[in-house]
Amino acid sequence: MTIPIPAEDPRHVPNRAVIDPSAITQNTRDLTGLLEEHTALMAVVKADGYGHGMLTAARAALEGGATWLGVAHPASALALSRAGLDVHILTWLYEPHTAAIVLPEVISSGIDVSVGSPEMLTLVADAARQADRRARVHLKIDTGMGRNGVLPEQIRQIGAAMREDDFIEVVAAWTHLTSADDPTDPSTDQEVALFDSACDALADEVGPIPLQHLANSAALLTRPDLHRDLVRPGIALYGYPPVATDVPLRPAMTLTSRLALVKEVPEGHSIGYGRIRSTSRRTRLGLVPIGYADGLHRAGSDQCDVLVRTASGDHRAPQVGRISMDQIVIDLGPDTDASAGDEVFVFGDAGEAPTEPSATTADDWARAAGTIPYEVLTSVSGRVTREVRA
Repeated sequence: MTIPIPAEDPRHVPNRAVIDPSAITQNTRDLTGLLEEHTALMAVVKADGYGHGMLTAARAALEGGATWLGVAHPASALALSRAGLDVHILTWLYEPHTAAIVLPEVISSGIDVSVGSPEMLTLVADAARQADRRARVHLKIDTGMGRNGVLPEQIRQIGAAMREDDFIEVVAAWTHLTSADDPTDPSTDQEVALFDSACDALADEVGPIPLQHLANSAALLTRPDLHRDLVRPGIALYGYPPVATDVPLRPAMTLTSRLALVKEVPEGHSIGYGRIRSTSRRTRLGLVPIGYADGLHRAGSDQCDVLVRTASGDHRAPQVGRISMDQIVIDLGPDTDASAGDEVFVFGDAGEAPTEPSATTADDWARAAGTIPYEVLTSVSGRVTREVRA
């Protein structure tokens, strides 16, 4: 028997990931505005909506003009369907055990399923027979990622198998580009050529393919020629474009905490594990009860600022020393008026006036840790309460 452990009462935890659905809605509108009328937008809300809450992100994106939702796992697709969202849903990542359990219900619910190998086709066909309903299949083509997807030389074989199976309906072909976030990389055009050739071969076997899709956030923003029938933005929906753009995307998550204590220390006082930082002057340090167990990457230690809201206004303060599991230390300076209980903005939108210092972003934390904002956002752990802004 499994006994659930109750979650911490959010009223007793100072850390908050404040989600602004209006930012996701507006970002979706702005991205949809880049598309031709015939091109649809699939909002990718996998990984619990990139840490923003899957249902919150999905509803906000639909309000902004998305007409499809995409998730990796079938269980997520079922959750979207059960929430009553009347929209096309695509799921693409499953293994045999999961497939046997959930794919029949997925197909019964009218959810589209990706197939990326002959073995996956068998799993989907078996589930469709059990559900007594044709499966709507998107054939995934591996054009260079080396992950999920049928190799181009397998296209005719799998196309013939799909054509001969009455429980399979081919509704789309798709791929995932490896390097679209570098517009100068020639591999994108090479992958597109492979994809187009594979689609021609597939059409020879199964007839016209209703939908083609290959544009992620980066390709959506930089390659309008690759928009085709459907685009699949993920990170851009949440306010972090992976390429330079003039589209005014706005971050949708703000990570906050509060000062637990403020204390004065002398010059030369060491801070944190390993003593990687010592004070260069007499100063006041602030302790913030958030750490790597909450999602801050330890690799980013001693490299980012936070924003502290004190009685006199907003002030940036560097995070100093190693990031610990449950806490960080910030250098408030010798003359600060900060006190325990003051709000700390780790990253995101502090609602600051134009004349005030701006809050740090997930991009800043990603650069500090040598990673990407995708990982920063999805690393914000479950013990950080999500608070949806009205």
